[in-house]
Amino acid sequence: MIQQAILLCAAVLIPALLLALGKTRLLLGWVGFTLSVHVFDTALLTNLPAGRVVGLLYLPLMLLAAPSWLRLPPARAWLINFAYLLVLGVMFGFLWPWPDTTGNRPLMMTAPGRTIIFTIRLISDLSLTVFVARQLRRPGNIRVLGQAIILGAALTALAGIFNFVTKIDPYYLITGLRDLGGNQRARGLSFEPRGLGMACAYGLMVLIVMPGRLSLQRLAVLGVTLLGLLVSYSTSALAIFVAGLAASWLFLSNRVRLSIAAVLLGMAGLIAIAPLVVPQQFAIAVQSVQQRLDPSSRPLSEEPDNLVEAIAFRMDSFDASALLFLWAQPTYALIGTGPGMVLLPASEYVPPGVYRLMYPPERGLDGLPTHGPLFEVANSGILGLGLWLFQVWICYTALRRLARKQTEPAAALHWRFGRNIFLIGTVFYIIQMSMNAPTWSVILGIGWAASAVSAQRRQMAEQPEAQSPGLPPLPA
Repeated sequence: MIQQAILLCAAVLIPALLLALGKTRLLLGWVGFTLSVHVFDTALLTNLPAGRVVGLLYLPLMLLAAPSWLRLPPARAWLINFAYLLVLGVMFGFLWPWPDTTGNRPLMMTAPGRTIIFTIRLISDLSLTVFVARQLRRPGNIRVLGQAIILGAALTALAGIFNFVTKIDPYYLITGLRDLGGNQRARGLSFEPRGLGMACAYGLMVLIVMPGRLSLQRLAVLGVTLLGLLVSYSTSALAIFVAGLAASWLFLSNRVRLSIAAVLLGMAGLIAIAPLVVPQQFAIAVQSVQQRLDPSSRPLSEEPDNLVEAIAFRMDSFDASALLFLWAQPTYALIGTGPGMVLLPASEYVPPGVYRLMYPPERGLDGLPTHGPLFEVANSGILGLGLWLFQVWICYTALRRLARKQTEPAAALHWRFGRNIFLIGTVFYIIQMSMNAPTWSVILGIGWAASAVSAQRRQMAEQPEAQSPGLPPLPA
C-alpha cells in the first residue's frame, strides 16, 4: 500500500509539475515513456495508467480548446460514439442492469460501477488524445514521442532480461503488486508478460520506421528490445509484431524493408541459439506458444461445433467469451452491451477447457476483449465499429496527404513518420489492443493532429488571404 501511494504521487506530481511549468514537450515524452513502463500504473482505488492521469490533469485545458478540436471530423465521430455509449450505460447500467451472476462482485465490477469507471476512462482518453494532437502539430514532436516510446520499451526490455536471467522480479519489487512466485516468464516493468512483449513490439516497430540510418546505437537498442520480446514468451506480442512487420513491408519504403530484414536476421539468430544456451526456457516458450495456437493441447478442451467456436477456442479468455456471447445473442452485436460491460453477460459463455477452470461461474470474467474491432462491437455494436473505421480512414488519409504534398522536406519527413506509427498502431489495435496503457489514444492523437493540419492547409488554399484560425495557444 505504501509503495502504491508513493507511485501514485509520482504519477500525479510529475505530469502536474511539467504542465504547470509549460514543459509540454517533456510531458509528451512522459506519456510515450509510460506506455511501456507500467510501474506508475497504480491500483489503489482502480487501475489507473499513468497516461490516463495525464488525461485527467489536462481536462480543463482540453475543455478550453474545445472550439478547435470539435471541428475535426474524427473528433465528432468519437463524440457520437461516446454519446451512444452513455445511452447504453444508462440503459444497461442503471435502468435494466446486467445482473451479477456471481453474486459477489465488488461495486466497481457491477453494471453501475462499470458504467461510471468506463465513462471516466473515456473522458480521460479523450483529453489525452487532444493533448497529444495539439503537441504533435509542433515541428519535431512526433520524433520526441517516438523516442520516448523506444526508451520505455528498451528499459522494460532490460528489466525483462534481468528478470529472465536472475528470476528476480523488478516489477514486484517496485510496486508490490501480483507476486508471480515461481513463474519463469519475464514481465520486465509491466503487469504481465504480455505487457512486456507488447511494449517491446511497439518499441521495435517504432525503431524500424523511424527516419535515419541503422547506426550501431540503433542496432544495439534493436537487439535489446528484440531479446525482451522473446523472453516474454508472449504469443500475442509475437502475433502483433509479425503483423506489424508484414504491414510495414507491404506499405512502407525500401529503407524500412532493409531494417525489417536486419531485425528478422537477428531474430532468427537468437531463436537458433536459444535451445543451446537456455534449453529449458526454450522448451517452455515453445510449449506456451503451442498452447495458445492449438486449443487441442489445452487440458479438458472440447471440439468446436461450428466455425465461430473454432475461432473462439483459439482466442484469449476474454475475447473468446465475448465472441461466443455475441454469436449466441446477435442483438447485442448490433446495439452493443454498454461501456465496458460485456464481461458481465459474457461470463456465462466462457469456453470449455482451462479458461473455465480459471473463470468458474462463481468468479466470472474480470477483463474485456483485447481485439480492437471485437472490443468496439462489444461496447457499442455496429455503430461503434463503423465510427472507429471512419476515424481511422479520415486520419490515415490526412497523414498520407501531408506526407506526400508537404512542400518542406523536414515537415514531410515529420508526417511520414507519424503516418508510419499510425499504420502500425492501427494494425496492432486490430490484433491486440493494450489494456495496460492508453496506447490507442496516443495513436489516435497522431491522426487528429494530421486531420487538424490538413484542414488548416486546405482552408488556407481556398482562402489565401484569410487568416487561418488554427488551434488556440496553450493557456499559461
